[in-house]
Amino acid sequence: MMKPTRNTAADRAFGYLSGGSLENIVADAVRHPRRRRVLAHLIEQQRPVLLEDLAAVVARREYDSPSDEEIEGVLTSLYHQHLPKLAAANVVEYGGEGDWISVELTEDATPLQVSLEASLGEEVNEYYTT
Repeated sequence: MMKPTRNTAADRAFGYLSGGSLENIVADAVRHPRRRRVLAHLIEQQRPVLLEDLAAVVARREYDSPSDEEIEGVLTSLYHQHLPKLAAANVVEYGGEGDWISVELTEDATPLQVSLEASLGEEVNEYYTT
């Protein structure tokens, strides 16, 4: 007898999305400063970005002169913690393997830019320029 397969990403997304209103989901997704930096960079770029490059940009915003270890720490936290949360909120999507993992805003995220800015109380782009 075959075991049913489970789409764990879809299960996580359903559990996350069923937990509240769109405003609460967006607010939770952008609550962490690192996720705000990710979104600000993706909004500015308006194209897919390699995870490795995204981690370097975020690290430069968080550290004066980030070491390779600090960049690697940012990359690890993006991959294991922050991007899954943004993906579950259907704000970003990412995929690929090894050094070729790309991250981009979803089509659903484009109209959410106003909501993102409102939930932050300021322009998302300010996080990229400061």
